[in-house]
Amino acid sequence: MVKAIRKSGFTLIELLVVIAIIAILVALLLPAVQQAREAARRTQCKNALKQIGLAMQNYHDVYNQLPPGYITNTPQSATTTELSNWGWGALVLPYLDQAPLFNQLSVGSQWLSTQVGTPAGLAAMQQPLTVFRCPSDSGPAINGFNNTFSDATTPASDLLTYSRQVTSNGTDRISITTTNYVMVACSSVSTTPPSISATYGPATGVGVQNGRINLRDVSDGTSSTLLVGERAFRFDDINVGAGNVLGFSPAVGGQSSSVRAAMASLGIPYNGINWSANNRGHQSRGFSSNHVGGAHFVLCDGSVRFLSENIDYNFTTIPSATLTNGLWVDSTFERLCSKADAQPIGDF
Repeated sequence: MVKAIRKSGFTLIELLVVIAIIAILVALLLPAVQQAREAARRTQCKNALKQIGLAMQNYHDVYNQLPPGYITNTPQSATTTELSNWGWGALVLPYLDQAPLFNQLSVGSQWLSTQVGTPAGLAAMQQPLTVFRCPSDSGPAINGFNNTFSDATTPASDLLTYSRQVTSNGTDRISITTTNYVMVACSSVSTTPPSISATYGPATGVGVQNGRINLRDVSDGTSSTLLVGERAFRFDDINVGAGNVLGFSPAVGGQSSSVRAAMASLGIPYNGINWSANNRGHQSRGFSSNHVGGAHFVLCDGSVRFLSENIDYNFTTIPSATLTNGLWVDSTFERLCSKADAQPIGDF
């Protein structure tokens, strides 16, 4: 009698069980891997801001002032319509190992509009600069943002007023290098104080038009005054356009003045960090990130802090005829954005 030989192997049911177990393990492991990757990206972002903070300090050591938020070719005014303005990012290039780029662009002796109108200048101005990018941000390296908001509620009057494109002659539209880091200009919802406003008084922050702010002017203390903060290209479900490393053009996109155009280099609290509940068309002014729960900021002493999107902030008190010269400052986030409000700040 011949005995039947039983072949060893997996049954179909056993194979399905093994596949199911592997799928469960992968599902459990994937979030941990993603969290680890995001933690690494957050660390990279923090280190980039530390480098920028150190560059700002070195600039201050050389010129005895912080870099201006941006520079104009005309006297300080809220209504300049120049073809281009260099931003603070262009001014600190030599202190971020980018002296060749700074020299090639002749920052300070030639205007952005002149340089972007030449093939060599355009190529230089479209060169990606890693130190100005948050690795968690998926926005383009070259910033062509032109107010293409994802929601249909943005008023038509607000469209094309936050374009990040620049111009060489007033008619062409050119995209240049993106940044996720903008200088803190004021402590309010209004964009006007970063330049000059007879109505509201001067800016309360450190990033202002043609500014000559020395660290001694930061009377609230360098460890409690914000210098530069994050802005994503897109967060939640809206596009806000991040910013431009080198500068902006007030003449682009129907912008009647430098007030909104300057938001390519500057930031203000507006409705709050990562705010998308309303007034979505204007979030291009504010601070945001793709990090969960908040955004990174570098302070005037060079330290970097992660601020919660739930930080104490009152955006209902805004500059007005009766609230001028920073009298609207009445919350923690506003105090951090102000350099000389003389109000105490608790834990943040």
